[in-house]
This record gives sequence, structure tokens and C-alpha cells, in this order.
Amino acid sequence: MCSISLFAQTGSGSAVQLDGYDFSTFTINGFEVAGPEYTEQDIIRVFGQPDTVLYEFGRTYMYERKIKILNKEVGTGDYYIQITLPGSSGPIIGAFVADTSSVMNGYIRVGDPVLKVYDMGGRFKDNKSNFKGDGSGYIWWCPSGWGNADWIVCPEISYDKDGKITSFGIWTL
Repeated sequence: MCSISLFAQTGSGSAVQLDGYDFSTFTINGFEVAGPEYTEQDIIRVFGQPDTVLYEFGRTYMYERKIKILNKEVGTGDYYIQITLPGSSGPIIGAFVADTSSVMNGYIRVGDPVLKVYDMGGRFKDNKSNFKGDGSGYIWWCPSGWGNADWIVCPEISYDKDGKITSFGIWTL
């Protein structure tokens, strides 16, 4: 990770200094999304053996949420991590994380306060979910290194009514 000094605006308007973080792009567990090429073995090395691999839009490695029943791990059928490559290798073209085991840009995890997103600088678009009416929603975040990219290809960070991050993801196609 490169060592930089970054001053970012928080949701409250105060400046925060974050040393050692690079928010110019979007990473999950150190893998740059829509960046360099990765192989299936790279994905398995970082995320572990997937529970399922789908072959619809490339290859999507899916990791099931596990619970313990009588000291045995059992899958719930609910996938909490999905990583998509265009084939057996290539750049990450899609990702979804709804679990604390993965970290976004080395800085944010599911369960963190959503206001941490604003520490990363870049562009933001906050979308409150009007259909629920409970204060939950999602923020589109465009990393500073992506310039004026369309919102549709920027990471989406979802949060609950208490302002806690529930998931983050992206689909770059």
C-alpha cells in the first residue's frame, strides 16, 4: 500500500487526516476492482474456496454465510460475498460484500458507521430509500482517481436505519 497523507471531508464537515490510505480507486481485501488481471487462484488465495461458482456473466465466485449447529458449520443459502471475473482470469468486473470478513480500501467494513465513507474523499451521492421511510439508503462513492465516471459504475455502499453499513458492491459493466 502506498503511503500518502490525505485530508478528507467527513459528513460533519471537519477535516480528517488519513495516513497510509489510497482512496484513488476501489479495492476489496487489497484487490483493485476494474484494475489489473486476477486469476481464479488469486481469488481463492484471498477469499478462500468458494461455495458456488456461477458461469453466467463470466465467473462469479460465491461465498455462503455459515452458522454453527451442533459444532458443525452449515451454509445458510445466503451468499455474503460475490466476486466476478470476465472468465478464468481478468479484472474484477463485479463484487458484492455483506460480511465483516472483507475490507473496502483497507478502511471500511460492514458494520462501520456510514459516515466513514465521507472520510475517503472523491464524489458522493446519498440516496435515502423512500420506500422504507426508515432512514436507510445507499451512497454512491466515486473514488478520486476515477474522475467524472458515471454513478452507475461507482461503488454502492448500503446502510441501515441506524447509519451502519450493511453491504458494499459494484458492477462495472
